[in-house]
Amino acid sequence: MSRLYSVVTENNATFYDYRTKTRTSVWPRLLVFAMIAGALAFLLTEHLTDFINAINTVASILLGFGFSVLFFIASSKIEVEDSSDSLEKKNRVSRLNQLSKELFHNVSYFVLTSFAALASAMLVIAPEAHGDWFATHALPIMKKWISNPSAYVWWLNFTVRAAFFFLIVEAGYTFARIVNRVNFLFEEKLKD
Repeated sequence: MSRLYSVVTENNATFYDYRTKTRTSVWPRLLVFAMIAGALAFLLTEHLTDFINAINTVASILLGFGFSVLFFIASSKIEVEDSSDSLEKKNRVSRLNQLSKELFHNVSYFVLTSFAALASAMLVIAPEAHGDWFATHALPIMKKWISNPSAYVWWLNFTVRAAFFFLIVEAGYTFARIVNRVNFLFEEKLKD
């Protein structure tokens, strides 16, 4: 569990002002994504199976792509500074190595969020897929402990849907950021 936490913190450490090297807070972005996810979870409540299956297909393809990039970055060699290189070239090599390391953390985070989104998707479509079973078996058992189980079930469904939409939005943002950073990395490497 601590390793999963370190994936998140290492990804968050890649948000900084490039010129000043001061870290940028990720909380405003996460708050906006949480509000978007809550709105989507409130608006999209029924017949989500086809929609979620389409998202799962795209997420699965991108997850496979993420694994490929992860192994590519892990297996790529670190550029070595030559003592005869100019100060500018040494600085450039150091920045490219740092960017490669940061990309590894970004892709690891993308894989983690995509996998969590796929897992939460199963929780979102489970009640819809097994609605009769839930109504006939789970609700009567819940009535023994809770006076109004349907209200709790609605909030539980809302929370799971919001978590799913949050993870999808976060994974999409992370993927777009990775593509942008990989583009920059390869452009810089091509300059050599």
